[in-house]
Amino acid sequence: MLEDTVLVGGIAFLALAGLAWLAMEKITHSDLSARAKRLLTYVLMACLGLAAVAVFSWHSENWKAKSTKNSMIERPIIRQIV
Repeated sequence: MLEDTVLVGGIAFLALAGLAWLAMEKITHSDLSARAKRLLTYVLMACLGLAAVAVFSWHSENWKAKSTKNSMIERPIIRQIV
């Protein structure tokens, strides 16, 4: 199961999104100032964006590694003329 990066990454992202949503709900109903609430919400949203980028990067690196390892086709070497 851990080899399926789409499934593992998707579940992890959904779990992070759920935790972020719960944290945003707590922040919204807290006694903080409006500016502090807004800044904390922006930080949580930025963390979710970074998590999405990390999941996509992890998946693409694993996919590239698997596809080049299992590839039966040799790719021609292109030499750059100086």
